[in-house]
Amino acid sequence: MTETLIRKPLWLWFAVVAVMILMADTTIVRISASGSPDDRLLIYAVLFDFMLVIPFLYWMLVVRRKSKSISAILPLPVLGALTAWLALPGALRHMVWSTAWPVELLLLTAEALFIGYEIRLLMRLVRRFWEVRASERDTGEALRITVKGGMGDGIMASILLHDLSLIYYLFFSWKRKKIPPSSADLADREYSYTKQSNQVMFAAILTKIIVFEGVFVHLFVQQWSHPAAWVLSAADVWLLALLWADCRASVLNPVRIRKGVLNLRYGLRIQADIPISLIADSHSTREFTLDAKSRKGAALPLFAAPNVRLRLRQPVLIQGLLFLPSWVDTIYLTLDDPEPFVRSIHGTLE
Repeated sequence: MTETLIRKPLWLWFAVVAVMILMADTTIVRISASGSPDDRLLIYAVLFDFMLVIPFLYWMLVVRRKSKSISAILPLPVLGALTAWLALPGALRHMVWSTAWPVELLLLTAEALFIGYEIRLLMRLVRRFWEVRASERDTGEALRITVKGGMGDGIMASILLHDLSLIYYLFFSWKRKKIPPSSADLADREYSYTKQSNQVMFAAILTKIIVFEGVFVHLFVQQWSHPAAWVLSAADVWLLALLWADCRASVLNPVRIRKGVLNLRYGLRIQADIPISLIADSHSTREFTLDAKSRKGAALPLFAAPNVRLRLRQPVLIQGLLFLPSWVDTIYLTLDDPEPFVRSIHGTLE
């Protein structure tokens, strides 16, 4: 609540300052511009405000509060140059692109510095991964700990973690055996979810459909555009990679209850660590029929009818499809043994 109250005035301050800069620059240009080459300095000032000052203010007042890198605002200078072109009188617009190159040179230098920073961050993540890997047997979990510890829970960190997990499970996990639970106690158990949903068979059928459909669509689309045909084919390859990486992750990572925490590693679809004390109600049935209202604010298993429902005492942050973060208050799962899982939840709560 406190963070929200702080963030709103910063958004407001940024909007007010940006509008003031826009109005001041527009007014000065329209009053002082004469259409002569001497107006080049005036255009420099406008471009400096639109391409550097406003994006930097946006990072200082908005982006930085979300613990994001300054590289997140790199596309904004281009938008600033376009806005400056629209703000200038018609007689001066032809001078914008010839004037903008010094600013672009400055931006390229700054971008090179940002790339160096990102390389340094990557090297730090690699070192951190090997440190974590020394104590964590599960490589997928080591990747998760490394990225979250080094980059947080933002969107870019989530997408990076998803891509790294996809590569690992698709290419490097086939020699790994399923890690057994640490104990046979009721409070430390694991529950599979691939048999009830027939995930391997479903993946095989879907692969056949995607391959045949992809070949047909490629031949059809290339009659009008070869690049578009290859883009669609690349999308089909990525979808197949995601499908089988998710299938492999599902086999290796069952749902676990450990030390009073529900560890959800539901393929590459649901990722979360939820304290059992936050579960208000757990219920299993043969199949839950979900309407639009039930799906709102809920995490869903996809590709199969859920047979377990967990209602939470308060919304929690999970990582869903593509590991994008979202807040949910209900979680639906499709488990092979739903009733023992629900009994374990109740037993842990008691």
